[in-house]
Amino acid sequence: MSPENRRYVLRRIVLLAPLLLGLTIIVFLIIHLAPGDPALAFVSEQGLDPQIVAQVRKNLGLDQPLPVQYAIWLSHVVRLDFGTAYTFNQTPVIELIAQRLPATLVLQSLALVASLAIAIPVGIVSAKRQYSAIDNVATAGAFLGLALPNFWIALMLQLLLAVGLGWLPASTPGVDETGPARLRYLILPVTILALPTLAVFTRFVRSSMLEVIKQDYVTTARAKGLSDPAVTYRHALKNALIPIFTVVGTQLARLLGGSVIVEYIFAWPGLGALAYESILRRDYPVVLALTVLTGAFILIVNVIVDVAYTFADPRLSFR
Repeated sequence: MSPENRRYVLRRIVLLAPLLLGLTIIVFLIIHLAPGDPALAFVSEQGLDPQIVAQVRKNLGLDQPLPVQYAIWLSHVVRLDFGTAYTFNQTPVIELIAQRLPATLVLQSLALVASLAIAIPVGIVSAKRQYSAIDNVATAGAFLGLALPNFWIALMLQLLLAVGLGWLPASTPGVDETGPARLRYLILPVTILALPTLAVFTRFVRSSMLEVIKQDYVTTARAKGLSDPAVTYRHALKNALIPIFTVVGTQLARLLGGSVIVEYIFAWPGLGALAYESILRRDYPVVLALTVLTGAFILIVNVIVDVAYTFADPRLSFR
């Protein structure tokens, strides 16, 4: 890595601190200024007494000014202590997240791998057969994948494949199943999560390949008598996929955002379903922890992507 790139990466790492601080401030204000009172979750409708509600708010520290609440909360967050959940059996937030994290990682990893495994060959074929029937179908499919909302596709496939035809489970995580039998429960949610990223990756691979196959070194490789697969995969694809690092990093936010609705629809016990339930219950500690950790993860991934990009393409220089 060149000295300029090292200085650039160092600046990005240093800037993480103020960015994360700004993220915590914005998230804290949005959560606390939203309508509703989490103290009501501790009081039954029959025993709704203003004095009891006030006491609950005092016990939770919600009666203090927002700056004081933020300072207390931030002092714990820097120690990775996100407090205790209000409504999830008083479970520590970090423990609750640790319990749900593996389920989300399974969905996200499979969706990312599946979208890349399909998008790369489809993008290559579309680029090599530009404006052909295959290219037109892939382009139309990519636009549909970007245009149609995840929740609508999820509900339609759920009605068709699960309710109508009975081929796949409708909305259960399959916690009682083991081995290959449990894979049936992954097909629908992974498919729904992979569709938008598949569309993005396909279009990106196609455009990148179109640019690369017109370069002089590809023409030279063909002139040397190399076979078409050798030219495509050893020369063109190798360089066309270098910018994919950036696209994969940016699509992680889409995957995380889409998992909230998808996990809730299919009753998958991951972080997305946890976030949805926490918002409905006004569980401040859980919502804050999930939002801050997700934002921090995306910021860190962007820095890692920039570093990986410099190693993948030594010609690149950041200033």
